[in-house]
Amino acid sequence: MKEYAADYYECIEDAKAELRSNARPELKKYLTDISQYDNIVVAGPCWWGTYPMAVFSQLEKLDFTGKKVFPVMTHEGSGQAGSAAALKKHCKGAAVGNGLAVHGADAAKSERTVAGWAKKELG
Repeated sequence: MKEYAADYYECIEDAKAELRSNARPELKKYLTDISQYDNIVVAGPCWWGTYPMAVFSQLEKLDFTGKKVFPVMTHEGSGQAGSAAALKKHCKGAAVGNGLAVHGADAAKSERTVAGWAKKELG
């Protein structure tokens, strides 16, 4: 298993290459059962307009039938980008709810925003 580079520029180049090749990087550990959940938040950074390919490595192994998924994305200017469309494509059988975009530079101070969104969307 390859780890992503700590260097920002090296990491984004790796992310771009994975996106272009539609890679599915192997994960160290997979979630295998989501049957006990009705609502699932898929959170991650915006890498080239979507989630990192490693997120799809996980999502494609799960059964989302009857679930509701919510996109949450950190970004540096692209908002939610293609997160909702990605979840519609990769979370087969799920309904996609309203998502949340958190500016990456503000993530450390976004607890109130995230909690308000979660209370409104997840009940």
